[in-house]
Amino acid sequence: MAAITTTGDGRSAFHILRNATAQANTGQTDWVTTPSWAKYAQVYLNWSAMAGTTPLMDFKIHDADPVALNDTYKLDALGWNGITQLTTVPSPIIVQIGPGITGIADDDTGPFYSLNGPLPVLMGFQITLDRTTGDETYTYTLSVKFSK
Repeated sequence: MAAITTTGDGRSAFHILRNATAQANTGQTDWVTTPSWAKYAQVYLNWSAMAGTTPLMDFKIHDADPVALNDTYKLDALGWNGITQLTTVPSPIIVQIGPGITGIADDDTGPFYSLNGPLPVLMGFQITLDRTTGDETYTYTLSVKFSK
């Protein structure tokens, strides 16, 4: 079980969650409290570079218990199993989330994804990066925009 620390103030409409330059680790999860007024979210994952012998990227969005503030009870947000094992990444990857959002299939071809349902109160944006040979690096920006 890991404690959850959120980014932002829980009121702002836009958050830059990660601005990575030649990131050389296995990734992380950035947590955000959804503003109470928000009905929709749009996630932007803008890739500049994936380098090294075997660069692979996975991306998921989690929903977690906002009272416990730990990842013991995290789930895939709205049942979306995320993006897995991408070796070249279209940029930007855009995920639209909210009630009535439709149109994009749940697959790994991207770059656009749609999740139909209410926004989770606490969302975790997990990027997993392969470092098998130790020379892989990743340059990207991850942000989220909330709207009414």
